[in-house]
Parts: sequence; structure tokens; C-alpha cells
Amino acid sequence: MYNNYRKTFGFDNEFVLICFENKKGIFQKDFLQKVDKFTQELAEIQNVERVNSPTNLKSIAWGGLVPIQKRVMHFEDPELYKEDSIEIYNTPHLIGSFFPTNAKSLSIFAKTTNLLSKNKSDTLAIAIEKAIYKCDFDEVHFVGRVFGQKVYLENLQKEFVIFMLLSFVVVIIFLWFSFRSLYGVVVPVVIVLVSILWTLGIMKFTGKSIDIMTVMLPTMMFVAGMSDVVHFFTKYFEEVAKGTPKAQIYPLILKEVGFPTFLTLVTTVVGFLSLLFSSITPVRDFGIYTSIGVVVAFILSYTFLPALLYFFTPKKLVTVHGTNNRTTNVMRNGLFWIFRNQKTILVITAVVMVLSVIGMFKIKVNNILLEDLSDKIKIKRDFNFFDENYSGVRPFEVQITLKDKTKKVWDRDVLLEINKVDEFIKKEYGAGFILSLPQIVKSIHRSMGDSYSMPNDTDYVAIKEAIVDNKKNRDLKQLINADGDQTKISAKTPDMGSSLIAEHNKNLFVFIEKNVNKNLLEFNITGTAHLMDRNNEYMVSNMTQGFAFSVIVIAFLTFFLHRSWRMVLVFVLPNLIPLVIIAGLMGYMGIELKAATSLVFSIAFGIATDDTIHFISRLKIELGYGKSLIYAFKRTYFETGKPIILTTFILLGGFMTLMTSNFQSTYYFGF
Repeated sequence: MYNNYRKTFGFDNEFVLICFENKKGIFQKDFLQKVDKFTQELAEIQNVERVNSPTNLKSIAWGGLVPIQKRVMHFEDPELYKEDSIEIYNTPHLIGSFFPTNAKSLSIFAKTTNLLSKNKSDTLAIAIEKAIYKCDFDEVHFVGRVFGQKVYLENLQKEFVIFMLLSFVVVIIFLWFSFRSLYGVVVPVVIVLVSILWTLGIMKFTGKSIDIMTVMLPTMMFVAGMSDVVHFFTKYFEEVAKGTPKAQIYPLILKEVGFPTFLTLVTTVVGFLSLLFSSITPVRDFGIYTSIGVVVAFILSYTFLPALLYFFTPKKLVTVHGTNNRTTNVMRNGLFWIFRNQKTILVITAVVMVLSVIGMFKIKVNNILLEDLSDKIKIKRDFNFFDENYSGVRPFEVQITLKDKTKKVWDRDVLLEINKVDEFIKKEYGAGFILSLPQIVKSIHRSMGDSYSMPNDTDYVAIKEAIVDNKKNRDLKQLINADGDQTKISAKTPDMGSSLIAEHNKNLFVFIEKNVNKNLLEFNITGTAHLMDRNNEYMVSNMTQGFAFSVIVIAFLTFFLHRSWRMVLVFVLPNLIPLVIIAGLMGYMGIELKAATSLVFSIAFGIATDDTIHFISRLKIELGYGKSLIYAFKRTYFETGKPIILTTFILLGGFMTLMTSNFQSTYYFGF
């Protein structure tokens, strides 16, 4: 439906809004002259198709038998300012669009060329910014796709480097504290860096560029890819510390660590590939390329890493992995505490789960257009300014189709029905910049010396004739299709979020059902913003399916390996509990469910299962050696505990680096 609407009426998001503030008030000659000069310069910029400014706005007036255009603002003649002011502030469709209620600023609307390439879009944004900053205004605010795209891409490029460096530093710090050796830092980092470079190379080869999702790829690679290296490294040096001959170590690692690590690879990949359920291309691509990166890291961990270790093993690393050290003592105390407090642990877990489930039901699904950007970024502050002082920037589009084929959209009885909806939209949504046939008709009617209202049958005869004669006019073509059986209501509204917008949409259709002739007209909400809202809803639904896919695949994998549904519960429950806690925290903290936050659950489940796999696999091996359950548990606790703790801190530090992002979705993903 959106594509058909776009073919008929054009794009609704190819525009720029610019606002100039003047603290002394807008009816100042020097200020208005500067605004007019800027308006003329803006119109000359390449890829600016049309500029509507208070200084060039014209209303249609009736001069004898034909309509003429009358200026809204006589900016060069201060003696007419009072008259202009009265006229402007008695014309409802101008307020909240070109003029705010406080008369301290003016807004300019510029239509830009459709579907500009990135280079042309950036060139246009820079040209407009240069023209803006040449003028000396008290304050300037500007928004539009060309600016938003430029800001997003600049921040993405910057954050890609920042995340890469921060992840690098975090991993080095934790590796140093764990291995206390330059070798113990350099080798794991080299493995992961090579994995990242290979993955980026694959992305380049397949034509994939960096976007808001793949900007997180280096961090994901550092935290997910490092796990295999750490488990391999730790086991290797523990065996060397025991005096195990080098020739026997690698087969032992393959038996005791290799298979569990392969299983963790599978579960992590399943977590990321669950993103393929998404209807959003960047999210799917993020799942695909991160999965590729994790596989590359696994392959290097079991080929390149053993080769390095075989030829050179620093003695310091062997000493660090002896059994008599501070880490082992702390873990021993922790194990004894667990044995003594099993019931307490279960009770606390149950209480936390109950509270989390209550919090989970407080989560709301919502989407706000520029919420992703930090308030520190100018375009976000400007966006908020338009929301607070004008009618907002969010496009709102309603497609209207005639059901009665004997009618045309310019017939008076049709316009009266559309006008009901027109008026409701302005009141219900607080909409401005409303463009519709009733608005044009009411403007013409007012210029004839009457009120700003729909004309009677007699007055409308001449107006209708003018509309029909000029229906191929550029402005009217935006409103009427060639056959005269379709029109639209186009507006800008505050970005109140998809949740509240959905309530208003529901109210709109209830109003239409009760007050509009359903046999005459059909109304459909469409447009870019509406499409984004629907995408967010689909994304949340898709991620629910993706999460269910992850749980089912991992549950069947566990059953296949252990042939026991009890083991499936033992395996799955400890990994579901943290996710329920996450959902509870989101509910209590007011973190809304949207594209970025919804994909956390599938990925977190895939990563969280790694520790469980290592623990249960090791426990099974120890039991296979004929040890008692308690002793096998103790051995598992110490054997797998150290790498699990280290990888947990690496994961924690890596994801915390994402919290430095200027993008809220990236921040919450890391959080």
C-alpha cells in the first residue's frame, strides 16, 4: 500500500524544516529581510525543488472573476505588520506550521529531490548548513532526512572505531589480570583481531557496508570470539602446570574442551541466526556476519592457536595456572558457601523470579523516530524544538479513496466528509503543516471575505471550477490523482511514540466509523513514519519467534546429547532465569521494547548457554572417570570456573563499551 501511495502522491520524508528564532519577535524588518534573503539562497541550492517560507507564502484570493495570489506577509513594509499579524493568527493552518503561538520564530519548509544518493545528500546538507550559518540569527534549528542521515553515518563511523578500541583495551586488561604475561595477552588478542579482519573482509567482498547494527560487530567478536581462546588457553596451561607432556595436551584439550567449545559455537550461532526471523535487513545482516565471525574465531582457536603454543610456552603462564593461588582460594570459599546455602539460593531465586515476572508485564512496545540519538546531538535537540514549539516533524499521511465511482474528490459533499476527518486529525494529533483539499478550499473561501470555513453551495461553484481547471498544477497534483478518485491528508505531528500514536489512530477510525459516510470514502493511514511503527511491531514479533527458535533448537540439542528431558530442564532453566530478570528490569526501568531491545533476548540466550555447556560437559567427563557426584562437581567447579569467570568479565566489559554510544538502541543493547 505504501509503495502505491508513494507512486501516486510522492515521498513524505524528502523535506527540510528550518527555524529561525528572533527574541525581539518575528515582526522586525531586519529579521524578516534576512529570512527572505536566506529563502532565495536556499531555493538556488541544487536538489532543493521548492521552498515555502513566511516571506514568500501566498494565499489564493478572489479578484473579480479569477483567483489571484495574495502575499501572507508584507515583510518590506512595517506599516502592514499589524494587519499581517492579525490575518496570520486568524488562519489556523499557518499556526504550528510556519508560525508558533509565541511569535518568537519562523519556520521554512523545503522540498528536496527524491532518493538522493549518499554523496548528493551530504553535499546538499553541507550546502544548506553553509547558507544557514552565513546568516546571523539568535538561534537556528534544522531537521530533515539529509541532516539525519549525515549525522547517523558520521556517528556510526566514529563509534565503529571507538568500540573497536575500547573492546581491545577491555580485553587486554582482563587478560593481563588473568595471565599476568605479555604472551597471554598478545596471542588471544591476535586470534580475535585476525577473526575480525577476516569477517570485515568477507563483508567487503559481499558488498555489505557498516550500519547501525554491524557497527557493534567488533565488540561482539571480541566478547564472543574470545571465549574459545580463553577456555583453550586456560586448559592448556593447567595441563602444563600438572606436568602433562605437550604431545598429550592437544588430544586432551580436544576431548575435554574442544567438544563443549564446539557446542557453545553452535548455541551462539543459533542465537545470532535467530535474527534471520527479523523483517529488517540490517538486523538480519548483523546476525549473519556475526555468526560468520564467531565461526572464523573458533577455527583459528583450534588451528593457529595450538601451533603458537606448541612452539613457545612461557613459564610465567604455567606458574599463574598452578593450584595454589588467590583465585583458587576465593573459588574454594565460594564453593563451600554454595554447599551450605542451597535452600537460601533457591528461595532468593524464586523471589527474584516472581518480582521479575511482575516487572515483565510492565514492558511497553514503542517506537520514537529520533529517540535513538542522544540529546547531546544537535539534530535531536532541534527535533525536540519543533515538537515543543510547532506541530512536530513526524510525517502523518492518510490516503483517501472514493468508493462511489460517480463522484470526484472535489465534489462538495465529498469534501465535507473529508473536512470532518481533517478537523479531527488537527485536534486529535495536534497536527500542523496540514495539506488537504478542504484546507485549500477554506483558504480560498477566507480570501473571498468570509470565515475560514467550508463554503456554501453557491460560493463553492467558482472555487470548484478553479480546482478542476488547475488540477494539473504542481501543488494540486500532490493532492489529487489523475482520475480524481484519490486524495490525501498530509500533516506533521509531534513524535509522541508509536504506542500513543496507535491510540490516536484507533480513535480516528472510531470517529470515521461513526461520523463519515462509509459508502462514499475509504481511509488508510500510510507514510514513512507509519511504516517504521509497523516495522517495529513486526520486529518485536519476529524476535519472539527467533527467541522461541533458539530455545527449541538448544533444547533438542541438549536432549540429543544427554537423552534426558530432565537434563533439558537443568540446561535450559538457568539460562532462562537471567532473561526473565532482564525483562523484569526493563519493565521497572521503563525501557521499552523495540527493534534493538527485542533482539537482546535471542543473542543473550545463545551466549549465556556457553557457561552451562562447559559446566555440564565437564561434569559429565568427571563422572565418566568414575568419580562421585560431589567430587565430580568440585572438580568441574575448579576446572571450568576460572575460564567461565574470565569470559564473563570479558563479556561484561565488552558490552559495557557499547554504553558509550550516542545511539540509545546501542546503549540499551550493551546495558
